[in-house]
Amino acid sequence: MQSVRTPSSANGPAMLSSIISRLREHQRATQVLILLTLVIAFAANIYGIFTGITIVLPHLFYIPIILAAFFYPRRGILFATALCAVYLLIVTSVYPGNSPEFLSAVARCIVYLIIAIVVSWLSEQAKDQKNGLVRAKEEWEITFDAVPDLIALIGKDYRILRVNKAMAESLGISPEQAVGLICYEVVHHTSAHPAFCPHAKLMKDGQGHAAEVHENNLGGNFLITTTPLHDSGGNLIGSVHIARDITKRKKAEQALKESEERYRTILENIQDVYFRFDEESLLVMMSPSAVRTFGYHSVEEVLGCPATTFWKNPKEWAHMIDTMKKQDGSVQDWQAEFVRMDGTPFWVSVSARLYTDDAGEYQGTEGIIRDISVRKQMEEALKGTLTKLNMLSSITRHDILNQITGLRTYLELSKEDLKGTRFEEFVDKEVQAAEAIQRQIEFTKYYQDIGVNAPKWQEAGPVIREAAAQLNFPAPDLNVMVDGLEIFADPLIAKVFFNLMENSLRHGERVTAMSFSSRVTDTGLVITYCDNGVGITEEDKKKLFRKGFGKHTGLGLFLSREILAITGISIVEKGEPGAGAGVRFEITVPKEGYRHYP
Repeated sequence: MQSVRTPSSANGPAMLSSIISRLREHQRATQVLILLTLVIAFAANIYGIFTGITIVLPHLFYIPIILAAFFYPRRGILFATALCAVYLLIVTSVYPGNSPEFLSAVARCIVYLIIAIVVSWLSEQAKDQKNGLVRAKEEWEITFDAVPDLIALIGKDYRILRVNKAMAESLGISPEQAVGLICYEVVHHTSAHPAFCPHAKLMKDGQGHAAEVHENNLGGNFLITTTPLHDSGGNLIGSVHIARDITKRKKAEQALKESEERYRTILENIQDVYFRFDEESLLVMMSPSAVRTFGYHSVEEVLGCPATTFWKNPKEWAHMIDTMKKQDGSVQDWQAEFVRMDGTPFWVSVSARLYTDDAGEYQGTEGIIRDISVRKQMEEALKGTLTKLNMLSSITRHDILNQITGLRTYLELSKEDLKGTRFEEFVDKEVQAAEAIQRQIEFTKYYQDIGVNAPKWQEAGPVIREAAAQLNFPAPDLNVMVDGLEIFADPLIAKVFFNLMENSLRHGERVTAMSFSSRVTDTGLVITYCDNGVGITEEDKKKLFRKGFGKHTGLGLFLSREILAITGISIVEKGEPGAGAGVRFEITVPKEGYRHYP
């Protein structure tokens, strides 16, 4: 059964606390009270000493001692000591020697001092406790107002008992103005609480509740939670109502949801095959398009299979992974031969990247597989057509050159017959025209093979050594430092390296050493070719790659640049003319045009 306090028991401590608070606020009144009780106690005891009343009246000293020790803890003991000294002096003057009255007075003084010490200690403890409570209350007040969530203490009648600063600002009023207002009137602008109201539910079952709501009046989405609020007797008097602004979170969730839906739509409708393998090269994800591309009945049929299941040459998978690890973690348009479910081989282009966790640890590989079988067929068909055209061009060129040879023979005979006449000059011009035609026809022989065969990945080191083996000059010291690199280029790239070395031997005058080296830059891979010949003058550098420039055919460097340009590779000469450092050609391969191999 719950106890009920009587008015006297309830009001007594409150009245006493009020009196003490007022005395603390008015120091002079406290001092007067202590002095008054002290005078009364001494007057009564002096009267008692002379009249023989020495047992009851000394108890009056408790009052000033307790008051002094309570209100002035640090000075209360000194006050009691001084009181005892004066009291003993009075007793000694009336009862000299070790009379029983003197001994009783000493015993009383000891009690006075003990009381003073105990009251002073208790007063200090009470003071410290009160200060602690004040500090705690101040800290709670600061914390309450510093919390960014909207907090309100709401009573059973839906009236606001208190709000923090954030809640008051959201309502556009001060915390003091919010007290006493009906919560749903100022928050929702309604005449009754809404159906979702967690406070209303709490009032019914006494349990905490939560709800996510959108509130236009507060300008956003909020997570509202309510916690029961009880009085000192354990009675439910309301709730602690907390509203957390989750507008940004809801927008982020909505954006994530839309992004996932778009991602799912793209993945389900993509024509290429999206794949993901884990760190053990086991398939963990693949787009539905894989069913059509690989000929399987469902994606689930191949989940968990190793990556080598799809490669015609399983070693090519490991080669691609090693290449990605040595480069920037990705490859573009990696062409490989795959196999379908029935074992049929077909060509694909793989663009992939390595993905890692937050700590940078390798987690697997993901990317896109594109079926390029049709493209490969078209390339083969185009290659066959170009081969036929080149054959026709070769035959036609051969026939034309034969006719030009006959024409030049007859022109030479005509020149002999017309020597000394005015027609000799005409014949000379005809001979020059025939020679120009012959040079143009011969140039097509050099140019016809460029681009005939599709570009492919080629090992730079072996290609350079193969080109060096074709030199007709005595081989100088050749240093090739580009091993471990593959370049995506036209098959005629060997002619590029050959032309560079041949030009060094033909025009370098004193070349005894040649070298190829490589370095990776922000723009791609740079292959540098150097010799120790006489180098190239600044004037010749301007015309170096022009068609027809040079001391031999004038086609080597022009054709070299054309061959490299097919796959986006560029070439420049950066040697220092006149310094005796020889030539320095820099061949720049774009990032997607080179890869490392073990």
